[in-house]
Parts: sequence; C-alpha cells; structure tokens
Amino acid sequence: MDKSEESASALSFTDNISIAWSKIDYQPDEAHLALVNESNESFLRAVSAISEFSKETSDSSNPALSQELARLDLKLNLLLDLVGQLIYSQLDIPDISRVTVSSAQVDWQDGSVPEPGSIVFVQVYIQRGTPKPLCFYGEVVSSPDDYRRGWARVRYLGLSESVQVWLDKLIFRHHRREVAYRKSSSP
Repeated sequence: MDKSEESASALSFTDNISIAWSKIDYQPDEAHLALVNESNESFLRAVSAISEFSKETSDSSNPALSQELARLDLKLNLLLDLVGQLIYSQLDIPDISRVTVSSAQVDWQDGSVPEPGSIVFVQVYIQRGTPKPLCFYGEVVSSPDDYRRGWARVRYLGLSESVQVWLDKLIFRHHRREVAYRKSSSP
C-alpha cells in the first residue's frame, strides 16, 4: 500500500448499523459493477444532500426564510423517519452489528462471517431510517485468525471513481461528527 492509499484508508467511521453479505461464485463483470456503481452514486448523493441541507440553510442572509426552511427540514426529516420505520418493519433488515467503514474496506464482527479469499456481495445500511443499503462486491481479506474470531474485513471491488469520491465524503462527514462528539463529551 502506498502513502496515498494509506492516508485515504486511515479515515473511517464506526457505527452500529445493519450489514448483510452473500458469497458469490463468480467474478463480477463490468455490467454488474456498473449497475451497482450507478445505484451507489445516486444513493450517496442523496445521503449527502440530506446531510448538508441544514448547514446550507443556516447561512442564509434572510433569517425568516432560514427559519422557515429549517422548520420544513425538520418536518421532512420526521416524515422520512416515519416512512422509513414503516418500511423497515416490512423488510427483512439484518440485525445491527458494529461496522467500520473506510475508504478501502468494511470491517465487522458477527457470529457468521465470510471465509478469507472469497468474493461476496455486501449490503451496508449506512443511513439510519433509510431502508436502502450501500451495496458492493468485495474480496474477503480477513486473516484466518480474524475469521476464527468472527471478524470480517472486505475490500471493495470495482468501485467507480465517482462512487469512491462520494464514499470518501460520507466517511469524512461521519468521522468529523465522531471527533466533534468526542470533544463535546470530554471534560
């Protein structure tokens, strides 16, 4: 791993989120990867737009407009949460695990994890209240010892440059929030 890859994968966020995986018996071709990348880019753009909306409205030079937009934002978030809860109750969303998402891979611990060296399709529910997961193909790069302890480490396969950029933005935003939370929690 060169220095640029090392620094890119250094940022990560860890959260209690749902994750599912399935072993595949084929190497994903360009058509599969293109479909997954298109869906992921759209999803990551939407997550970014939802996350950044509040910050943009607070910078407004018109306080009345800013207040009204913030009120509408809260109502929309409440509506999205309620719809998300309804959909979650109808879907078979996996149990929550402690998951670490980085620029290069996803790590988690569970009672059932994929074997080292296998190719898997992974679904990570990174946005609470949204029943749409971030999906990707990956190669399991866990060590045999990690596997015996129930740890999985899956490196992304075939992420497009655009998806990688949006994923890095998401990771940075989450990381920044973790740091701010730790600072506000410490005496």
